[in-house]
Amino acid sequence: MTRVEHLTWPEYARLIETCPVVLPVGAIDGHGPHLPLSTDTIVAEFLADAVARHFEVLVLPALAYGRRTDPVAGGGIFPGVTDLRASTLTSVLLDVLRASHRHGARRFLLLDSHKANAGSLQEAVDLFVEAEPDVLVMAAAWWDLVSEDSRNAIAAESGVARHDDHHAALVETSLMMHIAPERVRHGLVVDDDAPRRARYLVRPVPKSLRTRTGVVYRAGRASPEIGRTLLTEIVANLIEAVELELYGRAGPSGAL
Repeated sequence: MTRVEHLTWPEYARLIETCPVVLPVGAIDGHGPHLPLSTDTIVAEFLADAVARHFEVLVLPALAYGRRTDPVAGGGIFPGVTDLRASTLTSVLLDVLRASHRHGARRFLLLDSHKANAGSLQEAVDLFVEAEPDVLVMAAAWWDLVSEDSRNAIAAESGVARHDDHHAALVETSLMMHIAPERVRHGLVVDDDAPRRARYLVRPVPKSLRTRTGVVYRAGRASPEIGRTLLTEIVANLIEAVELELYGRAGPSGAL
C-alpha cells in the first residue's frame, strides 16, 4: 500500500496523476472507558488500508480531528474530546482536496468513521465538484456499507436491540476488538444508560440525558467475531463500490 507520508515528492509526483486519492476522516472523541479517543480515526485508516490492498491508490494522512458530536448522541461531555467547527472541517477538507487536484489527482475517495462529519463532508465535496468539474469523488462511511439484514441479525444474536447500540456500544466496540484489540481496555467494557433519552437537540445538555461513561448504551456483549463479520461485509461492499464509482467496473451485483 502507498501512504503519502512515506513518499518523497518525486515518488508522489510519479503517482498522483494516475492513482485515486484516499482520505480517511476520523475524530478525537470520547468512546467510553474502554476505547481510545482516536477510535474513529483508527477505523477510517483501516478501511483506507483495505482499499489500498485492492487498488493502486495514494492514501493521504488521516484527518484526525472531526466535527463535534451532539453530546446527547455521545452520551455526555468528556475530557479529551477535541472538535472542529463545521466550517473549519469543511475548509480543511476543501484545502486537502484542492491541493491534491492541483498536483494532478482527479479521482477521490473519502472514508468517514465519525457520523458528525457527514454534513461537512458533503458540503466540501459539493463545493469541490462545482469548482472542478473534471473530478470524480466518492464518500462513504462504514455504516453505509452494512446491510439492514446484517445489523438485524447481530441484534438478534447478541440480544442487544439496535436502539441500544450507538456510540461506543456493541458494534463500534466489536469493530475495534477486531481491528486493534491491543487498544481496547477489555476489562472496562460496560453497559450504560441515561436516566432518560431524547432524539431532539437541547442545550445545555441536561444531566438526565447523559451517561456515566459515554457508552450509548450497550457494549458488554461486543466481540471480535462480530467485528470480523461486519468488517468482512463492509470491506467487500466498499471494494465493489470503488470498482463501480471510481473505475467504472460493475461488481457481481452491479450496485450496492
